[in-house]
Amino acid sequence: MKCRLGDLARVSSSKRIYAKEYTTSGIPFYRGKEIIELGSGHLVSNKLFISKDRFNQIRSKYDDVPEKDDVLITAVGTIGETYLVKSRDLPFYFKDGNLIKLSKWNRQIVLPEYMYYWLNSYTGKMAIKKITIGSTQQAITIRELSDIELDLPPIREQGKIAQRLSTLDFSIDNNKHINANLVA
Repeated sequence: MKCRLGDLARVSSSKRIYAKEYTTSGIPFYRGKEIIELGSGHLVSNKLFISKDRFNQIRSKYDDVPEKDDVLITAVGTIGETYLVKSRDLPFYFKDGNLIKLSKWNRQIVLPEYMYYWLNSYTGKMAIKKITIGSTQQAITIRELSDIELDLPPIREQGKIAQRLSTLDFSIDNNKHINANLVA
């Protein structure tokens, strides 16, 4: 079934957080660098935070706080790196403009895990490359990302594909943690 990404999920970003709003503790605040680290199975190396009050203010006023199964995509500089939000990393907030969030999935026709793996596939990477703009500072836009078209297999097949790849990712992630503990 041929679909537009914008018909499968809400494609959005976040509210602006200024550097003066960073705090030494509170709710983790992620930029592209931190999302790349999380997406690669690494721990966040440079911890930034916003206050719990600011986070709660955003959560009560807007619908853009990350939730489990949202997908974050780097949108400036290093383009198209993805992170499938996991419960263990919540709560956190993220930088507007640098990251695009896919959320509110139409789960009757698409599984978030399948889309995460599709975005990381050769086909997904090429689709993102086609919409990349800029020569000095590359970027992708919410509008262009929303318009990406893809062929979706039936939901049952998506589940099988995502399950197989998830099992492999779990094994890889587990081995990384074992290696990190051996080095420490």
